[in-house]
Amino acid sequence: MNKRPNAKNERLKRRFLEYRKYARQLSEKTLDRELAALERFDVWNGRKDFARFHIEWAMGFRDHLERANTANGTPLGKSSARAIMATLREFTLWLSQQDGFRSRIRASDADYFNLSRRDEAEARASTARPAPGIKQAKRAFKMMPATNPREMRDKALFGLLCLTGIRVAALVSLRLKHVDLEDKSVTQNPREVATKFGKSMTTFFAKDFPEAKPALRAWITYLEDELLFGPDDPLFPATALKASASTGFQADGFDRRPWKSTEPARKIVNAAFVAANLPAFGPHAFRHMLARHTAKTCKSVAELVATSQNLGHTDVLTTLRSYGTIDRDKMRALITGESDGVVLED
Repeated sequence: MNKRPNAKNERLKRRFLEYRKYARQLSEKTLDRELAALERFDVWNGRKDFARFHIEWAMGFRDHLERANTANGTPLGKSSARAIMATLREFTLWLSQQDGFRSRIRASDADYFNLSRRDEAEARASTARPAPGIKQAKRAFKMMPATNPREMRDKALFGLLCLTGIRVAALVSLRLKHVDLEDKSVTQNPREVATKFGKSMTTFFAKDFPEAKPALRAWITYLEDELLFGPDDPLFPATALKASASTGFQADGFDRRPWKSTEPARKIVNAAFVAANLPAFGPHAFRHMLARHTAKTCKSVAELVATSQNLGHTDVLTTLRSYGTIDRDKMRALITGESDGVVLED
């Protein structure tokens, strides 16, 4: 298990990842996961040459994953095992098409990198993802102070998440010019905003958070009038630090640059919910919140489709899956029509 990397295998991995990056257009994050899956298989298999591939390797690896544990000792999740097997399946299929391997590996050999039907169903099962209700988000927002510029920024950030459910990577890369308060919209230009898959989109403010817009307006006014920020300056600038003899460093206004990562935004959101005696939801939870609220209250299919597009989903089914499953009582009420308003509670 501790053998040194096999040079031939490493070259094949590199060529496969180049194919996945440039031909299949996968992101660096996805490529990192695929490399980890290939390395896991290679280590388990004792670094044997891929050229000697046999279907028994695939069968043995599946048995290995069924018994595998994570770093903290818990059983490896079925969805994780499914993702690992999918990478090995794609790799084997690609390998079967390479010179020198066509006579040794058949395309059908890739099919052995599959979970059992039971495990596959478990991996695909929809699970309810933690997300706040509308009332919980409103409570956390209301309790956030805005007595100084940093608090104003943090409250505006929380408010924009309530209004749009924008992805956190896009959120921290927004510039002032991307927000139009009169149009109630955020323009996500992939040339300037870190959107998923480089998609261009316009996101509009949700109707259920009228209290969030004044906080956002107050923050933008402060940036423009007090700090003299321009259209190309960050909407949520990083906190500036200055040296202090007693504490080392302390906050000192804002830098004219965005945060280097999404972590500060996550901490702001977590802290706001905790301060309201609620679970420490993260920024992505707002997307599930808005999707579920629309699924519960929409009056037409068009409204559901509009929400799906507003969240940047390419398929309305993605939005519906965010709603997750419902319990037996709510299911009965919906099917029989005996809801009495219970199903629409948030």
